[in-house]
Amino acid sequence: MLGDESAALAEALEATGVSTVRWHRRLQSGQQCTAWPPRGAFREAWVRMPRAGPEAAMFLHAAAARVPDGGRVFLYGAGNEGIRSAAKRFPGGMETPRAVLVKRRCRVLRANRLRSPPRKDELASWTVRAFVDWGVGAREWTFFPGVFACGRLDPGTELLARSLPRMPPGSRILDYGAGTGILAAAALERSGPGSEAVLVEPDAISLAAAARNVPGCKAVLGRGPGAVSGRFDLIVSNPPLHEGRRHDVGALEALAARAPELLARNRRLLVVTQRRLAAGDLLRRRFAVVRTVARNDAFQVWEAARSAATGRPDQP
Repeated sequence: MLGDESAALAEALEATGVSTVRWHRRLQSGQQCTAWPPRGAFREAWVRMPRAGPEAAMFLHAAAARVPDGGRVFLYGAGNEGIRSAAKRFPGGMETPRAVLVKRRCRVLRANRLRSPPRKDELASWTVRAFVDWGVGAREWTFFPGVFACGRLDPGTELLARSLPRMPPGSRILDYGAGTGILAAAALERSGPGSEAVLVEPDAISLAAAARNVPGCKAVLGRGPGAVSGRFDLIVSNPPLHEGRRHDVGALEALAARAPELLARNRRLLVVTQRRLAAGDLLRRRFAVVRTVARNDAFQVWEAARSAATGRPDQP
């Protein structure tokens, strides 16, 4: 079972005497979380319709590679998730998918495996490469389907990357919600020799991309700042503030609560958020000094420090 946050379907199948293995690319309770689904021989594979078509194709290839000829692959999801046009995402070697259940704008597609699918049963087969530039020259960057801002530099991350301060040699940097590692790479470029970056990210596939993009970094699979310890000279973040279409500031709240303990004396936190979000009020509950250091029409970069010994004046 690939990519379903809920245990409801697994529990229903297990009630019939079936054993299940649950996998998710993002840390979820009770599920395996790795950069690629576990290998093994399975009679059936069930794929929850993901957010994007290329991600669906990637997981359907993985599912088809894990069942024998005659084994069944199911894809299920809602109409507003793209399930109606998802049949084209099934790999070669499968029979034509058909809907075996349609109810409440949702449907379940099923296809039997006829022969081995094309050999794309490894994450590297799905590499997306693009050039990104945050002000110091374009460089090739590695993405995978389903990562944040796949194939591009999103404007919020770019604004923060261009606003990062110069750091002395030997600095320790934390990138929280690191994605593919752009902020960590930008911070290291502005730091002296011997500096190191620790990247915290709950998506194992994004973390695999970050490990390629930022060689020598410490990549930590974790859901929050509690996944790391020690002191940092700089914490940077474009925190994940959306759950699907819903706005959720939980990630920013968790970072603001933990950051004062993680920051070395007179060091700083820099985060970027949408301008309409009252991030300043949230940060002022935890920090003595909170400033705006950059903004554009859509985004705003906040700098927070425990004392006035550091920081920079507001910019227009």
